[in-house]
Amino acid sequence: MLTKKDLQEIGKVFDERLEQKLDEKLEQKLEDKLEQKLKPIKKDLSYLRKTLDLAIKNYDEREVKLNRRVTRIEDHLNLH
Repeated sequence: MLTKKDLQEIGKVFDERLEQKLDEKLEQKLEDKLEQKLKPIKKDLSYLRKTLDLAIKNYDEREVKLNRRVTRIEDHLNLH
């Protein structure tokens, strides 16, 4: 027959396992919600990154072309 102390120990083990399972489920739900909320932000960030890369590339090309033009003009006018 189980004593009161035995029942208390069983209760403690049960409580610990229940708490662990609840923590795991809560953590999973939080991760799912967080992932759901981050998804559109990640999409926007990806779009911004692509747009920024394109703008930098375009700016660099313009800078190179302008530099060539200035060099040609300087050479033509013997400004070196």
